[in-house]
Amino acid sequence: MQKEKSSEWPLIDAFGICRQTILPLYRRPTFDSAMVTQLLFGECYQTIGMTSDQQWFKILHEDTGLQGWITTQTLKEIPGADYYNFLNRDFQVVTSPIAAIEYLGTNLYLLPGSRLHFSDLELFNWQDHIGFTGSVRSHAIKADRSQLIDIAIKYVNAPYQAGGRSIFGLDERQGFELIFSIAGYSWKSGKIPGRKIDPELVLPGDLFIFRELEKKQVNYALYLGSEEVFWMDNRIKVSDMSEWETFLRSRKDKQVELETRSILS
Repeated sequence: MQKEKSSEWPLIDAFGICRQTILPLYRRPTFDSAMVTQLLFGECYQTIGMTSDQQWFKILHEDTGLQGWITTQTLKEIPGADYYNFLNRDFQVVTSPIAAIEYLGTNLYLLPGSRLHFSDLELFNWQDHIGFTGSVRSHAIKADRSQLIDIAIKYVNAPYQAGGRSIFGLDERQGFELIFSIAGYSWKSGKIPGRKIDPELVLPGDLFIFRELEKKQVNYALYLGSEEVFWMDNRIKVSDMSEWETFLRSRKDKQVELETRSILS
């Protein structure tokens, strides 16, 4: 049944998968709307609504918990059994800045975080069968601190883009979520995993989280060791701690909070 006073029709038990390099999700069913997030190749979603003319579909990306609208041309449906199978088994996640796969008779470029639904337990070497070029890691194996930092460094100089999840444009919060996800750590939107630690005990791969409580704005910095941090200042950069601290002191909010958090065990 159509929602009252709305052109949106709800859907249930409908599922899809991203089959392009980047799939933008919009806040409303129009290209003039703000971009909420982006899906990468191989990421799955639930289809939860559509416009009455069936030109736009509302989807839920379960990994991040974010919802948005995509066009009917970009909708790629899959059976529910495949959806839950993809979510609950291991897969390969792209780690190289640019990878490529033969798809529908052509080369499709893949970005870090893209997913290939093969596990390390396959009885054959899947890379020999699908024409893949690039580097991947098993999502089921959690990265160590050095590997996490290697993943993060690939995003240095990525410009800020609201809702962005790629080396061509990165949302600060979603970017850090993506980096940890590539490393095998689940970080749903707004729910940071791990535990608080004493700042004096910080190790490479730990997070500094700076919150402006009045503005409800959050800034992140990944500690790299040797007093260096990885953070966003209109673009992703690496600097010494003092530069990041100077940036924080320039903030106007009088109610602030600094948390140090270890996500890796």
